[in-house]
Amino acid sequence: MIFSLAFLFIIYKNKTMSRTSSRNKIKRDNSKSKNIDAALMMYLYEKQHPLISTHCTIDGLMECDVISLSKSDYIYEYEVKISKADYKKDFIKPKHKNILNEKFVKNTKKRMIYLLPNYFNYVVPAGLITVEDLPEYAGLIYFNEDLSFDVIKKPVLLHKTKANDDFIRKLAHNITCKLIFKK
Repeated sequence: MIFSLAFLFIIYKNKTMSRTSSRNKIKRDNSKSKNIDAALMMYLYEKQHPLISTHCTIDGLMECDVISLSKSDYIYEYEVKISKADYKKDFIKPKHKNILNEKFVKNTKKRMIYLLPNYFNYVVPAGLITVEDLPEYAGLIYFNEDLSFDVIKKPVLLHKTKANDDFIRKLAHNITCKLIFKK
């Protein structure tokens, strides 16, 4: 408990993420998408991904609907789409351009910034899109009405740079903020 309070105090003093910015990170109120997010988090937990968060922005990674870390420290991103229009709109985001240009990480003088996850997946209601609709690098997971998932296509490994301690700490901080601020 003392360690947890000390950790939170250090984060507070460094102002890594203020309470207001934490609240502003999660703006959507789409119950169907939230149901998929919640079911996906349980699915990933059962697959033994030790760190899982929703609606998270860390370093250069744009907002991820769901992000998880595998036991081998690979970063998985899951974009939840509930309509074809929402799916098509996703391709205006810079991350797809970064994937095509193979810009995965950016090294600065102080640290490494992750621009992309190691694996990128779309999670959609069953039958919404097909494998033919996907870019070759993306995985496809169907969400079924019984709250189960079917992996239709596995994603391609985009890069082999594993999450470092700084990234893991930021992901843990994001999860802590969600617990404390109930967002």
